[in-house]
Order: sequence, then C-alpha cells, then structure tokens
Amino acid sequence: MKVLITGTTGLIGSAIVKECHAEGWHVNYLTTSRNKLQKDDNYKGFYWNPNQGLIDETCFDGVDVIIHLAGASISKRWTKEYKKEIIESRTQTTQLLFTTIQKHNIKVSQIVSASAIGYYPSSLTNYYSEDYNESSNTFLGRVVQLWEEAVDAFNTLDIIVTKIRIGLVLSKDGGALPQIVKPIKFGLGAAFGSGEQWQSWIHIEDLARIFTHTIIC
Repeated sequence: MKVLITGTTGLIGSAIVKECHAEGWHVNYLTTSRNKLQKDDNYKGFYWNPNQGLIDETCFDGVDVIIHLAGASISKRWTKEYKKEIIESRTQTTQLLFTTIQKHNIKVSQIVSASAIGYYPSSLTNYYSEDYNESSNTFLGRVVQLWEEAVDAFNTLDIIVTKIRIGLVLSKDGGALPQIVKPIKFGLGAAFGSGEQWQSWIHIEDLARIFTHTIIC
C-alpha cells in the first residue's frame, strides 16, 4: 500500500505517518517547503504550491489512497484576510489534487479527507451525527461546507470519498491539551465557563487509527 499525504508536518499528519509506517505502508507527502523534501524508501517528499497551481505530478506514482489534511490553522486571529486563507488553504489544495488527477487520468482508489465538527451547530442538548445535513450558520460551518463540497468532487472520478469530521484532538505534543494543562501545573486550574459545556474530544492515536482504518476497510 502506498499513500499520498498532504499536511504531514502538523500534529495529526505526523501521527498518521507513524501509523501508516506501523502498517508497513509507503508514504509520499506533499510540502510547500523545498527544504523539507526527503527521499527515504518509505517516506518521499514532493513539492507543491497550491497558490500557483504547481504540483510535482510524480507524487502520484504508485499511490493507492490520498490522505488530505492540508489547511491553515484556525487557532490564529480571524482577520478578514486570514479567514480567506483558512478557506482557500482547504479548497484550493483539494481542487489542485482533483484537477491534476482528472487531467492526467491518474488512478487512485480513495481519498480520505480531514473535515471538522464545526459543520454542526452548537448545542447543550442535541447529539449530531453524519446524518445531520444542515451546516452551522457560522464561519466554521461555511468553511466545512466549502471544504467538503470540494472533496465530494472526487466522486465524479469514481474515487471513494471519506470525510472525517474532527473535534478537539488531545495530545501531549501539541494542540489544545498543553495549553489547558499549563495553568493546572501552577495550581490555577479551573473549569471553562460553567464547566458543563460538551467537548467532542479524541486522542491523537485513536484519530490516526481512524484514518488508517477507513483505508483498510
């Protein structure tokens, strides 16, 4: 099995690469930084620049599945320009993968794309599942809607589309958990707000295994 992964340098991407290697799979990855290109036997980097529509097409050689994680962080200040970057870093990268595969008739069996629970409205009483089909009337809801619409285009190429809506990812190596733990270490820990807010959390290792499980199945 060979997979092509975008967004490998992030917290989730790094964990998924580790899990892929544990399965004995070969990993190709796309990066916008030429100095991050590696050419190991089971971990090969390829350059792309989605803003300019550039991609090293040899990244698809022998690839069975794409794992698409690329997207700007939502944890920075949401200026008008940065909101645009949040959206385009997801939609443009997806569209570049799609148009390249379509243009060159590249055979890929499946794309597994990250998505987000920001699709769902906020609620203290309701449970939401993938059967809920009305996106939240918020900026994040709009981001997810556009993101998933771009990924769904792969259905027209007879490629299996899998979307994983991710919530709060817990890891000691990054993300929200180290920031939550920091004040607790100084004896300043306290509940957020009323302490009754729901959090749809998942451990980083479980999330990485969900991605590989969707491929194995």
